[in-house]
Amino acid sequence: MRSRAAAHAHPSPLRVAAPPMLAVALVLLAVAPRYGPHWDELYFGMLPPRWWYEDQPPLTVWVTWALGRVSDDLWVQRLPGVVAAVAGAFVATLYPRTLGASPQVQRLAGWAHAFTVYPLIMGHLFTTSTLDLLAWQVVVLCVLRATLGHPHGLLWAGTVAGLACWNKLLVVVLAAALLVGLLLTRRSLLVTRDALLGSLVFVALGAPQVLLQLVHGLPMTQVSGGLVDQQGDLVRLALLPALALFVGPPLLLVWGGALLAPWRTDRPGRFLLPTFVVVLLWTLANPSQPYYPVGVLLPALAVGWVTSGAARRWSLRKSSWVVAANGLVACLVCLPLLPPTEPWLSALSRVNPTIRDQVGWPGYAQQITSLRGAGEDVVVDTYALAGAVHRYGTAEDRAAVHSGHNALWDLGPPAGDLVLLVGEDAVRQRDAFDTCRSAGTLETGPVVHPQLVHVPLLRCEGPVTDWQTLWPRFRRLTG
Repeated sequence: MRSRAAAHAHPSPLRVAAPPMLAVALVLLAVAPRYGPHWDELYFGMLPPRWWYEDQPPLTVWVTWALGRVSDDLWVQRLPGVVAAVAGAFVATLYPRTLGASPQVQRLAGWAHAFTVYPLIMGHLFTTSTLDLLAWQVVVLCVLRATLGHPHGLLWAGTVAGLACWNKLLVVVLAAALLVGLLLTRRSLLVTRDALLGSLVFVALGAPQVLLQLVHGLPMTQVSGGLVDQQGDLVRLALLPALALFVGPPLLLVWGGALLAPWRTDRPGRFLLPTFVVVLLWTLANPSQPYYPVGVLLPALAVGWVTSGAARRWSLRKSSWVVAANGLVACLVCLPLLPPTEPWLSALSRVNPTIRDQVGWPGYAQQITSLRGAGEDVVVDTYALAGAVHRYGTAEDRAAVHSGHNALWDLGPPAGDLVLLVGEDAVRQRDAFDTCRSAGTLETGPVVHPQLVHVPLLRCEGPVTDWQTLWPRFRRLTG
């Protein structure tokens, strides 16, 4: 009887987290097939498995390739995103559990994380950022546990961060930010055996991908630089409002309080504020995407249900209503619940651009393949359009499509003398052929990715020299 009562009072972590985990899994599975593949998902589906790519480490591509051997169905391709979202909800409950909170508060943290904006977007899609978010959650949790005296926290943090380097090298920024955070708040932890072992494991696991970038001249910096050129000013201007939207504006007092409260009183998680500031400053200096600091704010949200002032002032009932309201709006904004037609598509895409990047691909691919003549190759300047032709075209279409965009350039050039050039960057190479004539312009929707606003098509023949000499002219490193 005593053991049963103890088990009821202290249920297992999985039992506590089960409701939000199950709910987010069901929601994401229900909407996974709607609309179509995302811009990046089309790209990953075209890449063969390799140890290294110019614009990213290989893990997400490996998983995409493996699932493609099972099925091309979109819901199958997105299963890793669902699994990562479910795992993220579980990890979120472990933050308040580590701080000694009740099962109700632990579960509340799981609900808040699972049904706020950024985790829903990443759970619906499967991109490098999907697994990266989960890795950041786990790394920060391990560091939090280390600050509270749990053994081997920093060793596990280094191990997870090192493995995460095989998915996205952004975790190196997190490691540097955590180092600064601990230097300012718990310097003694950095001279422990666990800190040394964690650092060695991190370097050993992450070094191969970093070295491959260095050996090849850091092409990833060119990709990031292209994004900065396209949207850097906008990212800087909208960064703070975007972060509030990603984590949940109604929950601002919770995650904001988790950053500030430990500096007013002696509470756990003091390292979170300097860690966040470092990542924020790095994003302002390298404004390729606005979501980078979210990986620190979501752990702050989970911690805030214990340490923030709002957590003490709000009743459990009020907190639950706030989380539910935030979750309802987040689902409408992040997930393909509404019809992919106007005015919904335009309105949602202005708040969540990933919505616009999931529609129109079969039509774009059909336009390109219908224009392709017999024996004619296609060179597309945008990896998503190339991926659309690869996904929706025939076997002949898939063999004929080529692109110089990022890692697709390594797959090689066409071989024939007849080629259909698609996109502004591609048609700029018209002087590489004896003759060219216009083939029209791709008809796109009212709300599209900036690179699809104007897509000219040019039919060319007679390369002025061999393709191996011409192909470097078509290379394009950008996001």
